Amino acid sequence: MVLLLGPLSAQAGDLLIRIEGNHSPAKLYLALVDAGQDDWQPMLRELQGEGAQLILKDVPPGRFALQLYQDSNGNGHLDLSPRGIPLEPVGFSNNPMLLKGKPKPRAAAFEHGEDDTLVDIRLHPARGKAQTD
Repeated sequence: MVLLLGPLSAQAGDLLIRIEGNHSPAKLYLALVDAGQDDWQPMLRELQGEGAQLILKDVPPGRFALQLYQDSNGNGHLDLSPRGIPLEPVGFSNNPMLLKGKPKPRAAAFEHGEDDTLVDIRLHPARGKAQTD
């Protein structure tokens, strides 16, 4: 699956995202954010289906973080426990530990230059049952 983010530029490489653990046809949501911000807003892309690789085309250089989650119950957002633990399959660039709940973007930060960048994301299985709205 290929997503276009902006105008073509000789100084903008692609982000090649390899996903490990995606075994469901449920919708995936992807956030690509500046690693310096405090939250994961906005969730930029809604993706469909089982896929092992995504390509974000022509991403300008910078320090970014990626969040990917699978909306198992179809309610359009990542369900969290009262302690902030994701209740649906979720993964982040840098594959940080999720023992303390959802990490801040800086914990998932990576550098992207003018060339293509490969980012591996492990989709962690749900740790509980997601609530339906």
